[in-house]
Amino acid sequence: MDIGKQIGLKEGPATRDAFGKSLREIGHENSNLVVVDGDVSNSTRTEDFAEEFPERFFNVGIAESNLVGVASGLAMA
Repeated sequence: MDIGKQIGLKEGPATRDAFGKSLREIGHENSNLVVVDGDVSNSTRTEDFAEEFPERFFNVGIAESNLVGVASGLAMA
């Protein structure tokens, strides 16, 4: 952004790319991390995590309220 350049900030990667990369890195450090996705893994880059840890990736489809229930259940377990 122009404002960032004006105050000396460097342009970094897109937020979604950094998010996907960070999830994958944290997945290596913490085997308890799971990702629940609402069929947007290519937009949020959670696909990076899914490729590396398919057994810890859950795509519940286009069902956000169901996603919240699944995430809650996983957290309780």
